[in-house]
Amino acid sequence: MQSSLSLSLSSSSSSITPKPNHTFDFSPCLTKPLNLNLRFCGLRREALSLSTTHPRVKLPCRRFPSCISAALSTNGSSPKTFDYDLLVIGAGVGGHGAALHAVEKGLKTAIIEGDVMGGTCVNRGCVPSKALLAVSGRMRELQNEQHLKSFGIQVGAANYDRQGVADHANNLASKIRGNLTNSLKALGVDILTGFGTILGPQKVQFGKDNIVTAKDIIIATGSVPFVPKGIEVDGKTVITSDHALKLETVPDWIAIVGSGYIGLEFSDVYTALGSEVTFIEALDQLMPGFDPEISKLAQRVLINPRKIDYHTGVFATKITPARDGKPVTIELTDAKTKKPKDTLEVDTALIATGRAPYTQGLGLENINVVTQRGFVPVDERMRVVDANGKLVPNLYCIGDANGKMMLAHAASAQGISVVEQVSGKDHILNHLSIPAACFTHPEISMVGLTEPQAREKAEKEGFEVSVAKTSFKANSKALAENEAEGLAKLIYRPDNGEILGVHIFGLHAADLIHEASNAIAMGTSLQDLKFTVHAHPTLSEVIDELYKAAKVNAHVSSPVKEPVAV
Repeated sequence: MQSSLSLSLSSSSSSITPKPNHTFDFSPCLTKPLNLNLRFCGLRREALSLSTTHPRVKLPCRRFPSCISAALSTNGSSPKTFDYDLLVIGAGVGGHGAALHAVEKGLKTAIIEGDVMGGTCVNRGCVPSKALLAVSGRMRELQNEQHLKSFGIQVGAANYDRQGVADHANNLASKIRGNLTNSLKALGVDILTGFGTILGPQKVQFGKDNIVTAKDIIIATGSVPFVPKGIEVDGKTVITSDHALKLETVPDWIAIVGSGYIGLEFSDVYTALGSEVTFIEALDQLMPGFDPEISKLAQRVLINPRKIDYHTGVFATKITPARDGKPVTIELTDAKTKKPKDTLEVDTALIATGRAPYTQGLGLENINVVTQRGFVPVDERMRVVDANGKLVPNLYCIGDANGKMMLAHAASAQGISVVEQVSGKDHILNHLSIPAACFTHPEISMVGLTEPQAREKAEKEGFEVSVAKTSFKANSKALAENEAEGLAKLIYRPDNGEILGVHIFGLHAADLIHEASNAIAMGTSLQDLKFTVHAHPTLSEVIDELYKAAKVNAHVSSPVKEPVAV
């Protein structure tokens, strides 16, 4: 499950600034605190904001600067021998990915799990939510008589068994959880059970009195649902995504607080199963973190025709669970004037206002690390930074706990990047190449900058921005599926063919986005992409047409800039 793009009950959010590339000069790092940008980001808008005040990271460097391995902290003393080369605290997707890559690199590895294998994604997020969305997709197909009639198909009334749907989600999570556990055991990774607490440099306690040491440690403790003040969660009628994924009930009327990824996906599930939905969004428009043009089309397709209404520009300042025969009550306050605006009475309220880092009790005070809004401060290489702005030796933090990009696959990519570093090869992850997807019907996907972000960046750096678009209505495969409602959008630099962002709304958008993501990661220009070949008839031709529609200046040979590290 991806995190929401907006904290609908919070009146403020910090912006996050990716750093343009440059060669780092580490020579001062032993004599004065590092000047690091410690602001954090959510999924898209914040993660990809557009400051140009930071130096560029020169990626070809293959060796650590000498000061990286120097002792920059005097918090306690490090053990002279270690139980493990690498210890990972947290066995979610990020920790699992790091552990597998560490074994590939020949490192003796252990992973500490205080809850269940797979973390949020497998047990309470990405995996079970996709099981529910698979059901909602089938239900929509069977309920759309006009769509089926266009194929010459006739079916009876579609229905579902709620417990059977819930069991499908639970069984899928159990299966994936078992696969993760078996893969770690098969590769010789030690799985240590218990909550991990850092006692000092390279030393961790797990369980009651078990102490283990490691040359390098990765924090990968993930996140939990964020519940703003004034909301009383009872797990039955006022719920978070953790509760919703169990599908214990399908209410007649559910209010969803927040219209980001989490809220949109659950609206797709609940409306397919027969619920009426009311969105409550703090900002002035729904889906505020998506590219505006994509949001406008998605609202026309995903919101307006369905049993969904919405209130924008309001906070849900107080939510009281149903009790004593009374429904759930939601008090709405105007986001600008802060005056009471309305009161709603619904059967259930789902709080989909994003996620908060799970970092309490880690023992960070033992190494002089102070969190910022709960996030562990890190630099571009995921190295933890202490309260004095100095790097904590041999300690890294990945995934939701550092807040750079709260996506499961981003956590895994960060973990792999860290393992490369502790194996002796410098590596910086290009977060602008990491895609995101919302698995509604149809799907939404994106990578890189939105059009407003790109134009803001262009104005600051002095280059032009162009936009190319293509419709799914021109795609033979989409027409054959009678699923031609969709749009693909390319944002690029016409002077050198650099892809700045790609946004897709349509059939299998979540699968299509990776071609653009990989192009950004590899620094491939549109001049080269125009010559790639796509099978016909396939949906991939939507991307092919997008590349070919781009108008790059003739006789341009300037290379695409190096990736930007956030």
